[in-house]
Amino acid sequence: MRFCTLILGLFLVVAAVAAKPEKPAKSEKAAKADTTASVERDEFKISGVLEAGLDINNKVNKKETDYNRIGYGKIEISARPVKKVRAEFGFEYKDRDSAMTIDKLYAQYNFADFGGVRIGYMKKSFGLEERSGVEDRYFHKRSIVNDGMEEVAANLLKHDLTFQYRHKIGESWRLVGGISWAADSVYGSGVSWDPTRFHQNYYQNYSVEYEDSTKNLILAGIIGHYTHPAYDLTAWATSLSFKYKARIFVSETELTFGNKPIEYLDDERACFWGARVQEYFPLGTGLKTLRQVIPVAEVALYSKDMDSDFDDFDAQLRAGLTLGFAKNSAFQWRNTYGTVLRVIDGKKELRRRRFDSEAVVIF
Repeated sequence: MRFCTLILGLFLVVAAVAAKPEKPAKSEKAAKADTTASVERDEFKISGVLEAGLDINNKVNKKETDYNRIGYGKIEISARPVKKVRAEFGFEYKDRDSAMTIDKLYAQYNFADFGGVRIGYMKKSFGLEERSGVEDRYFHKRSIVNDGMEEVAANLLKHDLTFQYRHKIGESWRLVGGISWAADSVYGSGVSWDPTRFHQNYYQNYSVEYEDSTKNLILAGIIGHYTHPAYDLTAWATSLSFKYKARIFVSETELTFGNKPIEYLDDERACFWGARVQEYFPLGTGLKTLRQVIPVAEVALYSKDMDSDFDDFDAQLRAGLTLGFAKNSAFQWRNTYGTVLRVIDGKKELRRRRFDSEAVVIF
């Protein structure tokens, strides 16, 4: 109900701003200027992605194999009633959760060519992998680094109500700073409190980004503040990522580092770290049906405890092949195989094998 009210209110504001009273007839020059302005205002876009397939997850350590359906859909709507005002709304459906959720809902006002503010429900600004949606990556699931961060970093990556300032320097640099608010609980071993109490949490989010036609460099950080009558807790994570686009290949590198806030409740100080390298080759075929063949490979390392002297970590190896059909590869068939190894004191243990195959439509 709360989201429905927000949606209704947002579109009422858009409609009110877009409405104009009748005016007397103008000269031909003025009418031409109004027509140009009208084209700038009437910007309404709908985009999205649909994904369906099969996920086979062989959990070796449990001696069982899971067969799961892949069902995912996302719709995004962008509207610009006037030149400096923009509103965006997006929702997604995940078959595993069997639920429709709000992905983003915000309004943006650009008070100048160099800066603007954004207010609403949105994703925090972080590294390349966290920013990319299904349409921008060739693996169905994100890496073990992203999964591990969501497990230990106390909801830092959740979508929350956010006030964000965005500043441009020239054509390539962008600075982003934001404050987010959420109501969550942080649970840890050996801690007792009244679960009916309301916990007010807030987050700080900052990023510096450089982007041109071939390079994209992002340095981002999130700081979470959690309050409770029994304790005050601070969680943080930072990411440095780089993407390079060449004619025949695209390379991504990302380093992630942060603390484990739950461990602080037991008077322990621990940090996690992760690294990820990905290469893919968008090869054109020159055909009218099969437009692209895209091999992709990725290596990711993740450790939830830096105190282990880097001798206890997980290693993920993934490789895949995507076939792109139709214009701009709007229809894709993606196939991926990957393994996760646990390395302890130099000894390797196979933890998981995974294969997924899915059809993706991007519009």
